[in-house]
Amino acid sequence: MPSAETLQSICDEAMDDYLQLQDIYKERELGYKQREMRSGPTEPLPPAARSEAIETLVGKTRQTLRDPVARIAFESAVRETISGGDQAVFTEAQLALQSEPAARERLIEAARDAIAFPEVVRQDGSIMSFELWALPFCFSRAKGGVWWHFPMLERVEPLLADALELPPNAILWLSPTLFTVDMLNERGCQNLIHLAPVMDAGCDFAPEDPDHARATFEAANRTTDPQWVVAWIPFLVERGSLNVDSARRFGRRALDAILPSIQEAISSEMEYGEAEIFAPLPWWEALAAGVMAANRKRLGLTVAMVLGKETSVSHLEAIVTYQPELSGYEIALRRLGQDAVLAVAPWLLVPDVAPDRRVAFDDLKRCLEQAGLKLVERAARLH
Repeated sequence: MPSAETLQSICDEAMDDYLQLQDIYKERELGYKQREMRSGPTEPLPPAARSEAIETLVGKTRQTLRDPVARIAFESAVRETISGGDQAVFTEAQLALQSEPAARERLIEAARDAIAFPEVVRQDGSIMSFELWALPFCFSRAKGGVWWHFPMLERVEPLLADALELPPNAILWLSPTLFTVDMLNERGCQNLIHLAPVMDAGCDFAPEDPDHARATFEAANRTTDPQWVVAWIPFLVERGSLNVDSARRFGRRALDAILPSIQEAISSEMEYGEAEIFAPLPWWEALAAGVMAANRKRLGLTVAMVLGKETSVSHLEAIVTYQPELSGYEIALRRLGQDAVLAVAPWLLVPDVAPDRRVAFDDLKRCLEQAGLKLVERAARLH
């Protein structure tokens, strides 16, 4: 028979295990511990230094058309430029090449590749190569403001990796920071260049000061402002571990596996209503897919609402006006030959390092033609 001392020791050990389990459950209920938040530089250059940087980048871009050997140094210069704190350098450089389409396209493609295929130099000197992917995520909100940091999204990483059947030990890091259209347009997607090094260091990326942003959100959250938000949840995968064919094959299974965890993570920090999430795609394809789907949904709902009071779509016309502050077009529906506007819908440009108005307008034109709506383009009034 065990002695009283032995029995007491067994009970003490069991109680210690019980208390540890209680602490684990409490931690799960409260959510994950906050990781360090980091952001990239945002300080603009002095005017003289900015002009010099623009001229240098333009010169290196032109040189690559004459000398293919200069391509490596050029790509390095592009990465360095968009990693800096002054996003105007790249923007002004590509605008300076408007009359040289080949050079401008090369500069834009180099910037897109730098963001979509980031490379991280670790402290030990090793280099890790990643690919940037995303899950387009659209949702409605009855209140004002939109929050962007969701620590519990960490739970999605193993679920997504398993569902996509990534190779064993392949890295997949899902960002707890969600990016909206407005956030991406604010810096022309350039701050995404900092996402890989921040996540590789085990930190979370902050597109702006978290404390100030949280206070702003909580103030806006007390207002009533119905809105439909187009956003993306980025994730990094080790280069070569995932391709588009695999993502399409396992996309539905992946969504089924991760959706409950994503819903829990988002709702723990922010109230939202109806939501749609799309299959994972490479970064630039995910941006286009998310915006195109949102544009069509909003236009379709607007037309359907108007048709509830009208006899036929043939009696309507769409007045399309580009609105810079919207980063897209405004579509005003009205009866043919009348000035009264029946309804208005936005048509967003796809966020990019150099957003393309013509691509957005051509897509809108095709969509209106398919719907049987007459298009009338109008220049925006200057106030």
